[in-house]
Amino acid sequence: MTKTRIILKTVKYRDWTFEVDFEFTKKSYTKFKNGGASDCECADCKNFTYNRHNAYPEEIKLLFAELGVDYTKESEVMHYCQEENGLHYYAGWFHFKGKMLSGKDCRISHTETTHTFELERITKNFSIGFTLGNSPSLFENLDGLIQIEFETKIP
Repeated sequence: MTKTRIILKTVKYRDWTFEVDFEFTKKSYTKFKNGGASDCECADCKNFTYNRHNAYPEEIKLLFAELGVDYTKESEVMHYCQEENGLHYYAGWFHFKGKMLSGKDCRISHTETTHTFELERITKNFSIGFTLGNSPSLFENLDGLIQIEFETKIP
């Protein structure tokens, strides 16, 4: 029986450094037909899907490509509100297989069952953070996942 050799790729982004199983992550995303928002029929998810190209700054799209993440296939998206300026405030997450070698875990636990996220602002309308986790995921194998949390404001 031959063992599959896992090749980990080091990815650095701002204060974070990750060891990424790029091939596993990329291959996993090719198995998913759609992201969470694309499979939903509600008006908020339809709006997100329509404006998805505006949701992520170019540097984040480049980061996702380095991680093997398909930015059109998020695990989950939630609409919080429409702000006075007309932009819609969304949050959601993705996953990739790997380890966080350095950088701040964005999850802040308040009790055993409650937590919030402290994300890093990238642009006026986009923030991101990373944590160990596998909140509802498109991945079948949930071991060793890093969760990418994001917040964005789009038309």
